[in-house]
Amino acid sequence: MWPFFFASFTVDIFAMKTILFFISLFFVTTGFTDDLDSYLKENNTSSFLVSEKGKIIVEKEFKVQKNLKPKSLMFFNLLRHGFIEGRSQEDVASIQKSIVSILIGLAQQKGLINIHESVTSYIGRWTQLSREKESLIKVRNLLTMTSGLDVDLNYDAEPGLKWSYNTRAYSQLIYILEKTSGLSINELSSEWLFNELLMNETFWKERKKGRMGFPKDSAKYGLVTTAKDLLKFGEFILNGGEVGTNHVISDIDFFDDTFLKSQNMNEAYGYLWWLNNSETHMTWEKKLSSGNLFSHAPTEAILALGLGSRVLAIVPSEELVLVRLGSFPDDVNFNDNLWKYLQK
Repeated sequence: MWPFFFASFTVDIFAMKTILFFISLFFVTTGFTDDLDSYLKENNTSSFLVSEKGKIIVEKEFKVQKNLKPKSLMFFNLLRHGFIEGRSQEDVASIQKSIVSILIGLAQQKGLINIHESVTSYIGRWTQLSREKESLIKVRNLLTMTSGLDVDLNYDAEPGLKWSYNTRAYSQLIYILEKTSGLSINELSSEWLFNELLMNETFWKERKKGRMGFPKDSAKYGLVTTAKDLLKFGEFILNGGEVGTNHVISDIDFFDDTFLKSQNMNEAYGYLWWLNNSETHMTWEKKLSSGNLFSHAPTEAILALGLGSRVLAIVPSEELVLVRLGSFPDDVNFNDNLWKYLQK
């Protein structure tokens, strides 16, 4: 189910880069270097897990530094939920988007929705646009961040013609799931996915907004989970949407499209997943840059990213999954430099 990944870049250069990366990773994980340990701790990591071929090869829990900058401390306290057997349980911020993309695929698989239909057809009026303009916004536009709306859900561009990271527009996907299934987001997530994956430490929680809370344009619900459960989800994706002999995801076309370039404005974005195999990329800052998303990460990596450098990364060819939770790192290039430390 993963061959499309290897057709998307030149084999010689990128394959060699990946091979060299994992040769160096072998020496790191067999000894888990003090350098990497210190780097993670100093950069406010709470949980760090790596699995290879279904086996955990690195597992670390840290106490997040108490000398966080005020903004970092505020967001960490908002996102922190507690501990389970010593493991940090956190609202993983925008990592939730990548999980919702899979839930949308499951809803389509069940015949509840079609991603090429308008958002309005499922949830009714949801913007201040004219009915005609609003009806042009498809479910797929929300999956690809091409709704054409600004953060206040006002008109900014025609749907499909501009890539713009927009959490408020994305959030309509949760309403679509709830409306079409007749279930709450917690009920459908558990019934369709979490129970199958034994993600027993994961649930949705309504966020507090306003003063001393989340910004008004943030998602209504936060996904609270642990690195251990995210690792299970990552391995599920790695296995092509299968759990043992159970094909949880049978809509293969949707699954494959999820991890391919979804539009031409931002080559590093699929269906709410980040892709590292592009020649150019944009982030939530909406600035076009040359090169792949993280220059030191394996080129074929696919990633779910969240506030504070929370990350779930999957490298299909090596059957590797990496999870990092915590607060804002002091290193502004942490997401890239982390991979460099893994190669030391």
